[in-house]
Amino acid sequence: MANLNGSYDGGPKNEYRLNVIENSEPAGTFSGKFHNALTNNWESITGYFNFFTDRNETVLTFSTSGFNWKWEADYVNGSRSFNEWVARRTSDTNTNDIATMKFYKET
Repeated sequence: MANLNGSYDGGPKNEYRLNVIENSEPAGTFSGKFHNALTNNWESITGYFNFFTDRNETVLTFSTSGFNWKWEADYVNGSRSFNEWVARRTSDTNTNDIATMKFYKET
């Protein structure tokens, strides 16, 4: 079975990194660190995840300074896969500031 813990890189020019350090499948929660290479800022985060077998995808949600994130990863051959994600980033203050980007599991 795929493991959610690990490092994920993505965004324009790989400017972001998410390190999922711990997760609880029964609670649907995770914790870790998020890095923005443009600001060289690391921040601790907590978030939530859900497995949607009816639509064959995993959804991960969390917040960072100024932004809310929603990541989606499709199942592969009917099984959970965390190797490739499509992320949607929305601003806390500007509803027009929306970006979609890909993230890939590195470790």
